[in-house]
Amino acid sequence: MKLKTLFTRAVHIGMEADPRGKKALEKLLKKQQDKYKKLEGKEKEFFDEERLWNPYSDSRIINGTGEEEIRRVMVGIDIETPEVLLADRLRERGEKIDALFIHHPEGRALADLEKVMPLQVDVLAQLGVPVNHAEAQLRPRMDRIWRAIHADNLFRTERAAELLGIPAFNCHTVTDNLVWRFIEQTICKKEYDSLEEIITALRDIPEYTHYAKKGNPPIIAHGSSGGRPGKIVATEFTGGTNGPEDFLEEQSRAGVGTILSMHVTEKTLEEAKKHHVNMIQCSHMASDSIGINLLLDALSKEEKRLDVIEAAGFVRVKRKK
Repeated sequence: MKLKTLFTRAVHIGMEADPRGKKALEKLLKKQQDKYKKLEGKEKEFFDEERLWNPYSDSRIINGTGEEEIRRVMVGIDIETPEVLLADRLRERGEKIDALFIHHPEGRALADLEKVMPLQVDVLAQLGVPVNHAEAQLRPRMDRIWRAIHADNLFRTERAAELLGIPAFNCHTVTDNLVWRFIEQTICKKEYDSLEEIITALRDIPEYTHYAKKGNPPIIAHGSSGGRPGKIVATEFTGGTNGPEDFLEEQSRAGVGTILSMHVTEKTLEEAKKHHVNMIQCSHMASDSIGINLLLDALSKEEKRLDVIEAAGFVRVKRKK
């Protein structure tokens, strides 16, 4: 499978799991297409044409023509210059690596990270949080993320891959959507008598089992092990990065009892305590591994020869479905 074909299919798989649904995504892309048609001169020159078909600004090919044949990929949650050098060293030793599959965004995918954050509004809307509240609270957080990233040296990993001639692509929200849907269906839709029962259920999932044995298990960040969960949600699994702390009060008002999160910031924890919302911090690397594994499983059905090298926090688990 060519790199462009593989990546395009990955985006479509991510769209199938998107909390917003197919019609909303089609509408979003149509707006971008209509906007592009009206542009002229410099405005058209600087427009990111990827937005015409790919709704995830934090997921893209960061090096390569797209015509490269892909059979074996090195997959990592955080792949930066050291891991690019590792891939090159492995190649020197005879390992076949056709491309780097990177989860957390690098290069242009990182530069545009804040643009995927409005997805969080739709996740909260499904719980009954008014969209005008969520949008008003999210905008300042998006601006802070953009300013912080804007000052970073964004293109080191991308340039390292270019210099060493290694194709590379990012799948961030693409795979976060998949793990969000998985946790919603596997955990959130079931009933539990205590937070400890949720922890046990999470630990039974292979990726969480793997990391628990390494000392990085799911933990109760706020709440007691015997406490009742109430309404369980996974509102901090997709949408680019953590939302504003104000979201905790909104979710509490909407009747949320327990939030499952990849990682809990100290400010979020303070708000959770203030509004009596239980917080379970699922292992970040394990959670990301689940999303990547679900994508690889889907891609492997179409490219039977697809093989991976596990690196940078990723652990491969194949599911039978």
